[in-house]
Amino acid sequence: MARRPAGGAARAGRRIGLQGGVRVRRGGLATVPARAAAGCAGAPDLFTMLSSRRLRVLLVRAAALAALLLLASVPLAAADLSSQLDSTKAKEDALRAQRARDQAKVSSFQGRINELTSKLDGLQSDLDAKQAELSSLQSRLRTARSKLVKLRIEVKRDQAILAQQLVGVYESAPPDVVHVLVDAKGFADLLERVDQIKAIGHQNADVVTRLRAAKAQVAQQAKTLSRLTLKQEGLVATAASQRDAIAQIKLEVVNQQYVYVKARDSKSARINALHERRASLEKQLNKLAAAQAGVASYSGPVASGGSDGFGFFQAAGTNYSVGDEPTLAAKLNELGKALHLHLIGLSGYRTPQHSIEVGGFPNDPHTKGQASDTPGVEGVDEGTLNRFGLTRPFAGAAEADHIQLVGSI
Repeated sequence: MARRPAGGAARAGRRIGLQGGVRVRRGGLATVPARAAAGCAGAPDLFTMLSSRRLRVLLVRAAALAALLLLASVPLAAADLSSQLDSTKAKEDALRAQRARDQAKVSSFQGRINELTSKLDGLQSDLDAKQAELSSLQSRLRTARSKLVKLRIEVKRDQAILAQQLVGVYESAPPDVVHVLVDAKGFADLLERVDQIKAIGHQNADVVTRLRAAKAQVAQQAKTLSRLTLKQEGLVATAASQRDAIAQIKLEVVNQQYVYVKARDSKSARINALHERRASLEKQLNKLAAAQAGVASYSGPVASGGSDGFGFFQAAGTNYSVGDEPTLAAKLNELGKALHLHLIGLSGYRTPQHSIEVGGFPNDPHTKGQASDTPGVEGVDEGTLNRFGLTRPFAGAAEADHIQLVGSI
């Protein structure tokens, strides 16, 4: 039989009252802080009664209470995320409707632009044809003017030669009949000489006449070509003006279209951002759903956590036997015990199909047995994780509990 405390100490252990500001009862304490109880009579005896076994039981109960609090907080977080997700979807749907209206405007302007482009192509073809005709006329005019210059030179030269011949004829003594008869070898020769003199005169006259006629013809041709060139230049100028007017209209339509193109592209960028936000929220909701299912079915440590409530505790229904998962669980257990953390393994290895169902990817680290989603580790910094051979590879609050082995990335 155990000895009863003597004197006042025994009485202090039996009665209920206040000693040093702390309420005590028979056989124990009602949540007594150690420092406050140290000043009470008989306090050492009361704290001695709290054996190490009871302390471990209290810690395990505290860990269970933390798990229940986590379970209770999941619906609240899920409701908030659902509200954010609904708001994000509503904004995305509204932007999609606005973008569709912008696209309709863009398409409408594009139809007008296509019409103007087709008309512009026709005007450009007509302008090119007129320009080609103008170039041909200008080339012919240059040729005619060059020929006219040459004919003028030839006419002047032949006129000069003819004039010299006429001067020579007038300056020389006219042949008399006696000399012609004496020099002639016969009557036929005499007639031939007379005919030659007449032929030379006629030939010189004919050359000058032909040159004058050619000169007049070329001059007329040059005049006609000049007139046609001026007319063609007017046609080209008119066609160019029409082309430029249509081009200006097209430019104005393109500028109007660009306003809606820019607005559409801006909305597309915002839609993409909202889509990423929605995907992130859906992933967080899926993780919370998995966490809720894991915590709800959690009935105690099924992995390597200690009886003191610190370490790594694998949730029921999870798989930590593939790839790096056993080593990862062991290191998380070391981390939890060293830092007095209660870590719950909510997701280790999962199949590609299951990964997609909970908001992941078919080839993410979980499908390779390289990752653990571990509530309770969010507040541990990267440097501390590294000391235990662990790392948090992805930034952001949604991935704060995603842990992998160092070097597995």
